[in-house]
Amino acid sequence: MSYLEKEIDEACDTLKINSRKLDSNELNVLVNSLTRKFFKSQSNVLDPTELNEKCTEHNPKFWKEMSYRISKNGLVLLVFDSKYRAWEIDTAPVLASVLGETTGYPFWITDNELTFLVHMDDHHCVIWA
Repeated sequence: MSYLEKEIDEACDTLKINSRKLDSNELNVLVNSLTRKFFKSQSNVLDPTELNEKCTEHNPKFWKEMSYRISKNGLVLLVFDSKYRAWEIDTAPVLASVLGETTGYPFWITDNELTFLVHMDDHHCVIWA
């Protein structure tokens, strides 16, 4: 188990959050679907430099603002350490509580219907697509 996977799993357990971890096949489909829809070309890598961005902001507190900035349900949190990992989490406030229990790291958020994609990097740059 990777360090981010362990940390996020522990946060979900500690907070008693109902989440579902995506398996490797689901992750491959998700990453390919995201790159087809939101990136300059389809790939198996979420490269923020290839993202078709709608807007960008510097916001170290973005994770705290999620509850009123993301109104969708059925969210998916994606992270990368040794490989991609993803969890389905119901709402933005619940997702923000998980992020509040973990250390800072780059992450991606989308919803089950892939209506948006947002990335926050380790320099607090938030990119929306």
